[in-house]
Amino acid sequence: MLLASVPGELAERDAYAAAPACPAGSRSDACTTTVPAIVKGTEDEPNGKSVRYWLLVTERGTDTVRRVRMAGSEPVYDAVRPGDEVKLTYWRGEIRTVRRGAAAQETSESPNDNWRFRLGFGLFLLFFGLLVWWLIWWHRYRYPAATHNSLWQVTFAAVTGAVVSCFGFLVSMVARGVPEVLLITAVGVLPAAGLGGLCAWWQRRRTNQAAATVSSIVPVPPTDKQCVRAAVHGDVPYRVDGFNHLVVGDGRPATTPDPDGRVARRPLPETLVVQSVRALRVDDPPFWKQAFKYDAVVIACRDGDHTVLIATARRDAALVLGALTTPPAAPSTSPTPPGHHPDAQRTSADGVRAEGA
Repeated sequence: MLLASVPGELAERDAYAAAPACPAGSRSDACTTTVPAIVKGTEDEPNGKSVRYWLLVTERGTDTVRRVRMAGSEPVYDAVRPGDEVKLTYWRGEIRTVRRGAAAQETSESPNDNWRFRLGFGLFLLFFGLLVWWLIWWHRYRYPAATHNSLWQVTFAAVTGAVVSCFGFLVSMVARGVPEVLLITAVGVLPAAGLGGLCAWWQRRRTNQAAATVSSIVPVPPTDKQCVRAAVHGDVPYRVDGFNHLVVGDGRPATTPDPDGRVARRPLPETLVVQSVRALRVDDPPFWKQAFKYDAVVIACRDGDHTVLIATARRDAALVLGALTTPPAAPSTSPTPPGHHPDAQRTSADGVRAEGA
């Protein structure tokens, strides 16, 4: 709709530029009327981060003070002082231009630049809208099978679309006409695509470097009970929907839905053997990318004939790996005191076990 209204704004601009001066003593919408006026003052009105410039004038022969909003502050607004004489140009009942000597400045009612905002904002919404629709399509048809490795497509499209949208809007504010705006915007697509490609390359390179650091993850045995975010995937009984935490440092690692790890714990069996540590892949469950923000580490295990995958955040991977690979601590033994017969030690131990029983 904004782009469709541009021809109408251009037609109004051309009609104002072609309008002849009205005969002396008459006014008509088909012509322009220029009358002298005296400047009474100026007002700078703050409007958010911008400023509105108001020129206070009275037409010669009247005492009525009119507030005329100027389009910017140059070249007339900043130059006039109270008492200066200016000329006001009327067209279709509104003041369109203010002149002081050879300098002329348009007012906010001038049709000369109305097409700029409509064209610029129309181009901005056009490219931004195409970007949004593409992202919706990508999410609908690619996301279930996409991993962090394919996010470069989103980076490329987002950067290119955002740059072209903003560039088209800025060009509309400074170019001389519509053909020039469209030509410069079209030429700007190539540099924008280059910038998008550079950002996508950097993003993918950073992702690949992060994935390469998986080999540096070493087991760190837990020293106390902790409950970390982790997900178990596989055809095993301890894999349960909603059990998205893993308790470590309190006996065998156990899955649980409780973030505090106090209830509904399902221990991982001792038959679970760690085989490798890797980054996310295309065939991993899609929700892992959401749960771990594309920064997950996958611990591949075997439990008999079943493949078991445990996904966790990179910061918790060493702790989980340590809990899975560290064998239980062996009971401590005291050396035999000198002169003490081994049979006597065995008998004493038997006595303790009996008391326990």
